[in-house]
Amino acid sequence: MHPLRHQSRDLVPTAGELLSAEERLRLATEAADIGWWDVEQGNGRLLWPPRVKAMFGISPDAPVSLEDFYNGLHPDDRERVATVFASAADPARRAIYDVEYRTIGKEDGVIRWVAAKGHGVFDESDGCIRVIGAAIDITERKLAQEERLARQMSEAERREQCIAVLGHDVKNRLALVSSATRLMLRYPEQAAELAEQIELSITRMSALIENILDFTPGRIGGRCINNIDESKPLEPVLLQIIEELIGVHPALDFKIDIDLRELVKCDRLRIGQLLSNFLGNACVYCAPNTPVHVYARAEEGQFELSVTNSGEVIQPSEFERLFQPFFRGEVGGSRKGLGLGLYICSEIAKAHEGVIEVKTREGKTCFTFRMPTGF
Repeated sequence: MHPLRHQSRDLVPTAGELLSAEERLRLATEAADIGWWDVEQGNGRLLWPPRVKAMFGISPDAPVSLEDFYNGLHPDDRERVATVFASAADPARRAIYDVEYRTIGKEDGVIRWVAAKGHGVFDESDGCIRVIGAAIDITERKLAQEERLARQMSEAERREQCIAVLGHDVKNRLALVSSATRLMLRYPEQAAELAEQIELSITRMSALIENILDFTPGRIGGRCINNIDESKPLEPVLLQIIEELIGVHPALDFKIDIDLRELVKCDRLRIGQLLSNFLGNACVYCAPNTPVHVYARAEEGQFELSVTNSGEVIQPSEFERLFQPFFRGEVGGSRKGLGLGLYICSEIAKAHEGVIEVKTREGKTCFTFRMPTGF
């Protein structure tokens, strides 16, 4: 026998080899959740396995037709899919059928996303006898993409909102500083009162800028604490913050109760910042002629710091969102801020393995921070 003839016979797969290849293909198809489909041109006969039927919300044993396919397409996608299908079946174009579309389940009404690929099969006279291909349910991937896009859009809106509020607030404060400076030159006898207004504006701008800087990537979470120290007392830092706020709000009554019997291992500047934000909120929302209470204790391995004020209370529906960036409660006028202060407080608390608790009762609001003294 001629050696080439013997070799060509050996290359013909046996029945067993064909079955093995088909089994591998079937397993691979099932693992990838791929469904094969076949549309016979002319009579419109549609061959769908249960997997493809499920993509259109149709029971496995239910008969299907090309009408089920088109009726099952989302109205917004129907014309586009029909155009792509027609191009694949066109002998002159013979385009690849490659399209993603939504379906509306015939039996369950569920909206799904499907990715389908295929091509036309043509006879010797260039007539399209069928269009075959595969489809896969991509609903989870699409939903994840939509969620990610929505999150990105939300973040972009927040950034724009942040810039708008920051620009508006800083511009107004600078205008006040400029106006007060001119008035000081014209009316020296009012210098003390005008200097107080300037100090208030500068403090407000500093707080805004500080919060914006802390919100930038790389400076939040665990990375926002840099100077952990347990050898120096925390009390002087807390008292300094309180003195600063008293200077800014001289008309308010501050009740101070601080007793730190243990050293607190912490980033003292960040804990001071946390207190400053707590106090800043309390001073803004404090009702007239009512005190702001500051309480601090360090004993038995726990550090606790709280600020309480009377006045507008926080609605329970807002508790969960209080510490989200850019969240602002329903307040008005000049008290509308960036909504970053409490978010940064929560990040400082997490970095110190601590927690923040908010309580409102009988017209009073109390913010409490707790952490281990030796975290």
